[in-house]
Amino acid sequence: MASRGYLAKNSLINLKSPIFGFNQNASNIDPYGIIPEFDGLFRDIGDYKNFIQITRHSFDLTRFSDCLAPIGKLRILMHRLSNVDLTFLTYKQKLAFWINIYNACIMHVFLEHGLPSTQEKLLALMNKAALNVGGIVLNALAIEHFILRHPCESEYGPMDEKEMLLRHAYGLGYPEPNVTFALCRGTWSSPALRIYTADEVVNELGKAKVDYLEASVGITSKKKVSLPKLLQWHMKDFADDMESLVEWVYSQLPRSGSLKTSIMDCLNKESKYQFAKMVEVQHYESEFRYLVSCPYN
Repeated sequence: MASRGYLAKNSLINLKSPIFGFNQNASNIDPYGIIPEFDGLFRDIGDYKNFIQITRHSFDLTRFSDCLAPIGKLRILMHRLSNVDLTFLTYKQKLAFWINIYNACIMHVFLEHGLPSTQEKLLALMNKAALNVGGIVLNALAIEHFILRHPCESEYGPMDEKEMLLRHAYGLGYPEPNVTFALCRGTWSSPALRIYTADEVVNELGKAKVDYLEASVGITSKKKVSLPKLLQWHMKDFADDMESLVEWVYSQLPRSGSLKTSIMDCLNKESKYQFAKMVEVQHYESEFRYLVSCPYN
C-alpha cells in the first residue's frame, strides 16, 4: 500500500484545519464527519479513534506483483469453501462464519473487478461477489438478506424459491440485528472491518454496535441529532419509528459519554409534535474505504 493512503490516528484528518477545534496533539479522528458539527468541541468517539483507514489512494499498482502469492493462497482457501459442511455448526459458529464470509466476499470482488466509483456500481459488484459454499453458489446480497437478516415476507410478499433454499440450508434460525454493525461493504459509510470469533461473536457484535454509534452519531450546530443512513435503513430491527430509534441509540451509548448527555438535552427540549425537526439523517457515502484496527496497537 502507498503510504499516503494508509493513515493512522492523527494523520487521518488534518488537525491544523480551522474547521477542527480540538487539540492538535490529540489522537482522535472523525471518520464519519460528525465532529465539526459538534460546535467544534472535542468529544471521545470511542475505539474508532485508534483505527486506520484504507482508501483507493492506498494502493500502489507498481507493487501488485508482490501480492500474487498471498492472493493465490486466498483463492485456494475460497475454493475450498465448496466442500465445507455447516450442518453441525452451532448458532454462534454460523453467525461468525457468515459475517466473516460476507466481508471476505466483498474484499474478494474488489480484487477481482476493481473498486466501484458509484453506489450503482457497488451494488452491481455485490451481485458478482459470489462464492460456492458447501455446493451452493450465493453472492454477498444473498448472504446478507437471506441468511443474516430477517425474512422480508410481510413487506415484499412470500419468499422465493432461492431464499427458501438458502434459509433451509444455512439459515440461523433467529437472525441477529447487530450484524448491521459488522457487515462492511468497503464504503466510507460502512462500519469498521473486524474478524469475528465463534466463542465471542455475541459480545463482539455488541461492542461493534457501541463503537459504531459513538463514532457515527452526532449533534449538529443546530442542535439536531445526526443519525447515519445505515440506522434508518435497518430501523425496524431496533425501533418502531424515528423517535424510538433515537431513544434506542441513547440507551445503547455509554453512560459517561458526552454524546449521551447531548442527546438527552435534545430530547428534553423538543415536544413529541416537533420531534421530526430534531433528527437529521446523514447521506450514505459509497466511496471506497476500510476502517481497520491499527496493527501496531
